[in-house]
Amino acid sequence: MAVYQHILIAIDFSENSVKALKKTLQLAAESHARIELIHVVDIPIYPVLEDVAVLGLPGIWDDEQAKSLMTLSEEKLKKWADKYQIENYKTIEGVPSSEITAIATVNKADLIVMGFHGLSGFRRLIGSTTHSVINNAPCDVLAIKLDG
Repeated sequence: MAVYQHILIAIDFSENSVKALKKTLQLAAESHARIELIHVVDIPIYPVLEDVAVLGLPGIWDDEQAKSLMTLSEEKLKKWADKYQIENYKTIEGVPSSEITAIATVNKADLIVMGFHGLSGFRRLIGSTTHSVINNAPCDVLAIKLDG
């Protein structure tokens, strides 16, 4: 198994993120790797009409809601970073799978750790953030199975 020097962990603040974070801390301790903790805020864009959503046209972006989501996420991430004694953390706005792979590339992470929920039905057809990261990451990805 490779010795990792820079582990990027992406969390969504769920209880399952704690499991992935604890696994990351364990791996980092074993390999003396540094940890980078990130949370990506996917700001919702609301369609004006149903037809707009169906046609893929731009919707309405609520600046106040975006600012509020970012502020809350930054505060929450800081609490997590403080609790788990992680110095390098960042909240980013964007599409989670794209931002996670971009940060891993730019910051030269050699492992990405994420929680993974088993997929069923419709979610299996459209995929998940974790599946997208696995397929596009510039490095190894450890998907921690979080259910069943």
